Amino acid sequence: MMESKFMRATCTVLFCLFTFCYLFFYQADVMTVVQHLASGKQTFYDPLLGAVLLTLTLKLLQMGISSLSKLNKRGFALTYFPSFLILTLLSDLQPTSDRVTFGNWLWITPLLLVIYSLIMVATKRFEPYEPEQRSYGPFSQIIWNNLLIFLVFTLFTGCWGNSNSYFHQRAKVEAMIDRKDYSGALNVVRTMPHTDSVTSMLTIYAVARRGHLADSLFHYPLIGGSQTLRPGKIHSWLQPDSVLHKVTRNSANYQLIGFLLDRNLYDFARYLPQYYPIDSLRPRYYKEALRILTLKKRGLKLVAPYQTGSYAAYYYSK
Repeated sequence: MMESKFMRATCTVLFCLFTFCYLFFYQADVMTVVQHLASGKQTFYDPLLGAVLLTLTLKLLQMGISSLSKLNKRGFALTYFPSFLILTLLSDLQPTSDRVTFGNWLWITPLLLVIYSLIMVATKRFEPYEPEQRSYGPFSQIIWNNLLIFLVFTLFTGCWGNSNSYFHQRAKVEAMIDRKDYSGALNVVRTMPHTDSVTSMLTIYAVARRGHLADSLFHYPLIGGSQTLRPGKIHSWLQPDSVLHKVTRNSANYQLIGFLLDRNLYDFARYLPQYYPIDSLRPRYYKEALRILTLKKRGLKLVAPYQTGSYAAYYYSK
């Protein structure tokens, strides 16, 4: 009896620790995106509260399965599989621009549950015939058998949950901008091996909110030209289109940067005097763009190498 209680307590502690840490430290940003889209963009996910509630809910599910199956020996850890399966499924939902999809889990989940049910029935029938334990205490066979099952389940979640590093970075950028941590979001963008149009839009927005659009934007990876300035064909997971439009639609720097993103220096030079009539007041990128245009009209170009983060490096990268 004491052996069984110790085994149950060990499994409970390990499951709660793993689930909470997995949700709070690894999947928090992904869950923020998934929950927001799953609710039709009506509610927002709190990482700490969400991790606690999901951990408790999945533990209650296990307790219900345990009470039904009444497994008490080497197969007790099997009662945790549905909880691990749901944990894996939740962390691997596939976000689109305005909703989430189950992907292959729509057919994989029922199949796994059927296989699991057959294994549970076989384990329950075999349990009365299990050989007597040859060791007791924290290093007994019953403990290590259940820990081995636990290891398989954690590896299952680790392997099949969402572990795409780029997706995690994209979700972190979205979550940080939603918390108005623009500096943190830009630090993440710097580490991303490549970018997409939505991340480019959010990068421009974050740089603008920090007031450095005309002097530091091109330190970050950008694609898509001026079409990524505002929501149109692309949409953020967490930031409403209306908010992005409201903040950026009357911005002179947004208009001028749009010309620079498209490498349209002639229209840029035509509109620039309306906002910066005096050359000494013009920000770094605007002066650099005018210099490139002047050389271009003469059939010349700036000599490489170009300074990292300069407009020249972006302009001549095509």
